[in-house]
Amino acid sequence: MPAFSVARPAPSPERVVVVANVREPDSEAIARYYMQKRNIPERNLILIDAPTAADVTWPEFVDKVFNPLRVRLTQDGWLQAYPTDLKDADGRLRYGYFGNKIDFLVVCYGVPIRIQNDAARLVATPLTLEHKELNTNQAAVDSELALLATSNTPTTGLVNNPLFGKLNPDDFTRALVVKVARLDGPSPEAVRGMIDSALAGEAHGLQGRAYIDMGGPHQEGEDWLKAASATIRRMGFDVTEDHKKELIGWDTRFDAPAIYLGWYSDHLSGPIADAQFHFPPGAIAIHLHSFSADYLRKADNHWVGPLVVRGVAATAGNVFEPYLSFTHHFDLFMDGLAHGLTTGEAAFYALPALSWMEIFLGDPLYHPFAVGLPEQLEQAARAPTADSPYAVIREMHLLEDQNRSAEALTLGEKIYLLKPSLALAFALAQTEHALDRDAEALKRLAWCATVDPVPHGDLGLLGEIARWAAAQGGKALALELYGIVLSAPGANPELLKAFLPEAMSLARTSGDEARHSQWQKQYDLLNPPAKAGEKP
Repeated sequence: MPAFSVARPAPSPERVVVVANVREPDSEAIARYYMQKRNIPERNLILIDAPTAADVTWPEFVDKVFNPLRVRLTQDGWLQAYPTDLKDADGRLRYGYFGNKIDFLVVCYGVPIRIQNDAARLVATPLTLEHKELNTNQAAVDSELALLATSNTPTTGLVNNPLFGKLNPDDFTRALVVKVARLDGPSPEAVRGMIDSALAGEAHGLQGRAYIDMGGPHQEGEDWLKAASATIRRMGFDVTEDHKKELIGWDTRFDAPAIYLGWYSDHLSGPIADAQFHFPPGAIAIHLHSFSADYLRKADNHWVGPLVVRGVAATAGNVFEPYLSFTHHFDLFMDGLAHGLTTGEAAFYALPALSWMEIFLGDPLYHPFAVGLPEQLEQAARAPTADSPYAVIREMHLLEDQNRSAEALTLGEKIYLLKPSLALAFALAQTEHALDRDAEALKRLAWCATVDPVPHGDLGLLGEIARWAAAQGGKALALELYGIVLSAPGANPELLKAFLPEAMSLARTSGDEARHSQWQKQYDLLNPPAKAGEKP
């Protein structure tokens, strides 16, 4: 199932308003960098004088962020309204709105992120009386700014998002919400990298694999991930589903993660946390956790900040506890992208609540499938790039789903001769296995032992190929491949510890005592016995 479009006006750089904070020099610099990259007109830049801290109080938010933007956006004609001098109980200017010309409001590094709870301003609502856990007015700045085109919305509790679940909302519904995106992260360099990643991904189309990290605490979230995985598979992507309670570990492949969706852990771990790891261009990665964006401007805390540093083009997260049902729904987010929405549109299609805890980070104009699979295959046949094999694998899956495995094999072999890769070799071997050609499959994988050097990001893949080869009777080849993984210069010790036990077991059962002894010594060095008084 390739991506397809819905009938809707396409977002335009002409209708993107960019907001920067004059108190943070890097804020305007990032705003202008983004505007130059996307050809956004100079007149679309708004500078506000706001605190630079991540957290603000309600008076600071209203006086320094919300009201100045409401005035300026109305004056400039972005929001069509009847201005008044009246204010609501929270100090917000009360305007009568009848139009909204903004496709996206993009707030940049240096604009506050979170509004702290103010118990003195809490006002009971029917929703908060029924659900006392929602009796708070702490919120994401972006989620409150989404209500700039409406008035008299409560600040206690949440507001239903009119765009939720609507692929093609009518003009009236669309005008009710100002879709907000954020260009922010641990450093200005990381934010520029996020912008560049989106542009690179859009220029060539999203290419790579998908990783779905399940094993979370509630069935509702598991169901979202299952549905998202099914959508991704229907588009032909190669998908790894991990159902363990722990995050995807070092004992599996993690090459070319163009899409990563997962839950439920406080912080990164496994290959995604490796200092040498970096996402491919255009990657989309979201990890659902109550406080995933709690420390957005830190590179080593929770999820969103570290993901930005590692090169994602788009992500989302929560600045406070949102409760599961009110977070971005993975299934709808992927469904939106499959229907041709941009990442910014898909984020609001997947978001049930405003005036709440969620933020979306990245260029909201980013269209991961602006370049379709046919164009990617044409590129692969003409001048293949390092990512081309993943587009070919995607087409192979689509052909296999139509019971055309022989055609899939022919296509894969054609590109393999032009651009051999571990991923494509493995895909071809699996297709040959499905066609009962096990001898040819193992012969194909013998090439994998000649790759030198193996990129660090492919070591887990090579280990998985070794495991698969052993299962198909190719024990001698598997031992050779394990040997390459376990002797790779600079390999992460956690990866070595993950693959050593199975490699040692295969060596022992194959009667290869030399390798077994060598790997046992390596394992013992990596796992020294605990000293007296230490926990093992």
